[in-house]
Amino acid sequence: MALKPSYDDKLHISGLSNTEILILALEASQKLEWNIEEIAPEWLRFEVPINMHTSGEEITLTLEKEGDGEVSIHSECTSMQFVDYGKNRKNIQKLKEMMEEVRAILPPEELIQKANKLKEEFNRPLTEEEKAYIEEEKKKGSLLSFFIPRKGFIATPILIDINILVFILMVASGVGVFEPSTLALLKWGADFGPLTLTGDWWRTVTCNFIHIGGFHLAMNLYAFMFVGLFLEQLIGSRRMFASYLLTGLCSAVFSLYMHAETISAGASGSIFGLYGIFLAFLLFHGIAKEQRKALLTSILIFVGYNLVYGMKEGIDNAAHIGGLLSGFLLGIVYAFSNKTEKNVARQTISIIGELGIFCIFLFCFIMLCRNATPLYQEIRQEWDSGIVEAYLNGELEEENEDDSAMSTSDDSSDRQFPSYTPVGNNDTWLSYYDAETKFSCQYPTNWTKIIGAEGITPSVRPPLLKLVNGGNQLTVTSLAYDTQKEFEHTKELLLTLPRNAQGQPSEDYKQNNVNINGLSMTRTTNPLHIGAPDEPGEDIQQIVLQYFQESNKRIFSIVMLVYDEEAEPDLEAIASSIQITK
Repeated sequence: MALKPSYDDKLHISGLSNTEILILALEASQKLEWNIEEIAPEWLRFEVPINMHTSGEEITLTLEKEGDGEVSIHSECTSMQFVDYGKNRKNIQKLKEMMEEVRAILPPEELIQKANKLKEEFNRPLTEEEKAYIEEEKKKGSLLSFFIPRKGFIATPILIDINILVFILMVASGVGVFEPSTLALLKWGADFGPLTLTGDWWRTVTCNFIHIGGFHLAMNLYAFMFVGLFLEQLIGSRRMFASYLLTGLCSAVFSLYMHAETISAGASGSIFGLYGIFLAFLLFHGIAKEQRKALLTSILIFVGYNLVYGMKEGIDNAAHIGGLLSGFLLGIVYAFSNKTEKNVARQTISIIGELGIFCIFLFCFIMLCRNATPLYQEIRQEWDSGIVEAYLNGELEEENEDDSAMSTSDDSSDRQFPSYTPVGNNDTWLSYYDAETKFSCQYPTNWTKIIGAEGITPSVRPPLLKLVNGGNQLTVTSLAYDTQKEFEHTKELLLTLPRNAQGQPSEDYKQNNVNINGLSMTRTTNPLHIGAPDEPGEDIQQIVLQYFQESNKRIFSIVMLVYDEEAEPDLEAIASSIQITK
């Protein structure tokens, strides 16, 4: 976000009329080489040009009607920065000192003469040109001006309006104002690897115009307003449109490369791209050294702060970095093209650079599509068939719960657990994927996925996945170790079988090595008694698959509890679909 530090002070000048005080301020501004923006009988506004001592400030001097020389002075930064390092205070101090100096050297007769001329100017009727100019300046100074296109400022307000319009349409269709659902974001075009890389290429465009709530939209547009106000004057409206779209595409593809399974949306990637262009102009364009130093500091602070803040969970920093880098490259091309005198050459160089950035995006996107995991095609099929939508809406879980309830009510035995529900004609297979561990598998919808499953103890991490069907269960856990020694010690413990009375491995435990989709796992089966040893209880079978990921010092455990023999084929089929990407 851009901040606008300010400073206020009072000044008392006795013995002079308000008009004479204005003359002192005008004379002082000329000596300080400040620009006069507006003047009225009760106030005066200056613009402090950007140089090595200032970052561009606006100073307003207000006179009290009956104040007997009371003057209020307000200095405010107009550029993008977090702190002013005392510049606003120094500006006011300079103005006060210079006004005192002018009063000391300006003859009283000359001061009175200039004040009378200024009064006459105030009383003179305004011409039509002056009235039109004042009205135009009022429009520029209002907040509404950021949303209305005008000559020299077309792209920024149109892009802002499109973002707002899309959000309004989303809300009107029932999407949450503050917390849109995952399904709503996907339907409206959020970037999501399994869909984007399997046909929905257009998501790399649409994701730059939809936002994850009203606060997300407000923060992005706030940053966009400030960079757009400065940058569009440098590069023009056509290049502003092209920059937003191209850097948005690059931010989307870099996000897909870094974490394709994350749902990404928002204009921040494009906005970072615009800041990257501005940064390139400051470094390579012929901007005055004093101006360059002041603006460069502000932009570097802005970019650095937002990149560090973007490390928080839930913020797509990859999109920020992708947008920033592509914007910086495009900015170098624009800065170079602006050094050419002929307009045709300038436009040709810009278009060639834009095509180059687009080709980089296209090449990266095609490579990501070719290297996409086969699981993405399965998710695509589930999305097209409506299974994902039904799952996210909770419809599949409700059907499973109803089926389980019916099975339970029909069972008149003294079973401790509900009966197994076999695969029905309406059941299908769903995909599960954990982005952190790269674990994936598929499971039929007659099994219920337990949401919010907890670990064995409060200190143990929750399982990655827990499936239940009657008394039958499948639980997947994953644990990473800090040191190789801890990893090896745990591995040894897990592979050690219980001993019988003779000190030999128990005959009840069967252990062998299996290969599942190229993963070498250890399979252990054993009977398990549920209940106290001296009570009848329930006897079930336990199947444990262990995968030891040496490269990441991570151990995966897949524990299957078979209460009904009919459930074992389901569990074996689920286990056979397991994939763990290295």
